[in-house]
Amino acid sequence: MNDTDAPTDQAQDPVDGQPDELPHENPNRPREYHGARTVIAGAGVVIAVAAALWLTLLQPSNGGGEGVVDLPVWLPTEGREVGSDVGSLAPDFDLETVDGGRFRLSDWRGQPVLINFWASWCGPCRREVPALIRALNLHGSKGLTIVGVNIEESTSVAQTFVGEFGIEYEVPMDFDGAVFRAYGGGGPSGPPRSFFIDPDGVIVRVWAGQAPDEIVEEHTREFAESYGSDQVGQLPGLKSPPPVEGDEELAVGISVGEIAPDMLLSPKLEPDQRWLLSSERGKTITIAIVPPGCMRCGRAVGADEDTTQGSIILLGGSDDDQETVRLELAWSPDVGRLYAPQGDLQLIQIDERGVILSISGMLE
Repeated sequence: MNDTDAPTDQAQDPVDGQPDELPHENPNRPREYHGARTVIAGAGVVIAVAAALWLTLLQPSNGGGEGVVDLPVWLPTEGREVGSDVGSLAPDFDLETVDGGRFRLSDWRGQPVLINFWASWCGPCRREVPALIRALNLHGSKGLTIVGVNIEESTSVAQTFVGEFGIEYEVPMDFDGAVFRAYGGGGPSGPPRSFFIDPDGVIVRVWAGQAPDEIVEEHTREFAESYGSDQVGQLPGLKSPPPVEGDEELAVGISVGEIAPDMLLSPKLEPDQRWLLSSERGKTITIAIVPPGCMRCGRAVGADEDTTQGSIILLGGSDDDQETVRLELAWSPDVGRLYAPQGDLQLIQIDERGVILSISGMLE
């Protein structure tokens, strides 16, 4: 196993275990990174640069985020441990984005993801970003997702950086640097630092330091060709749900009284469209899980489409009014594995907050 705490001029190679050579910011004097507490000292430091850094660190962070979070229980781990080394499961995180949205890494399972940690004051970061933008333009159509995590800076500073370079990929804000540290950052391992994460959430390559343009192109091309697909954006399946307003004590899970995991699914009659469970908040709904091959399950809920491949049906309304809304959705193995592991029909009633009211097997 490679050591991701290697010097900042090395990147882990998942093929032969030998590090790729990446250049230092200053080849004659590698720098150490100490986060927001970095002390700028020594003769010859330009006062204007120090002042700019000071002002940057004093700006308010404009909120926060969950930071590093546990992997959702519905994601298979194949016995792997979470860590920052090649071969480990990438630490999950949930952060506010520079544009006020949210980004949770585990919501992108099924897609190849390249995470790039950066800061605006970091010269190598600035030189690396244009190559990452070109890589996304070249390979984004193959499903490659690039995420630029900003380290310990304010939203306004990050917005300026994003506008300067024309960045269009997601930029989560790691205000306190906790996510960066979970990925082995800190000390001599300052930014930029990049991680290639395969569709199963496993780290397959690490860059520690600035990657030359030719390396960015070569490695992103190989990554997209190895793991990419023609599906762009989040893939159908289980996702992390939005919180329940005013009740932060509720956990996410599949038991009565817990917040139901979100579901991103495709309507059977409109496969290019997407339906999101959390979009139904504000009303009580019932969902029928019809496992593949269970024809009697489909008949029990009046499925209109062939259920040979399985189906997830939004029955809508309540137990007394199930015909008010009806939508048949394409089968999701993730949803089936979670709610119907025995291959039986399951009915899940969810209240207007997104909390599970009941789960029952209709054919029991």
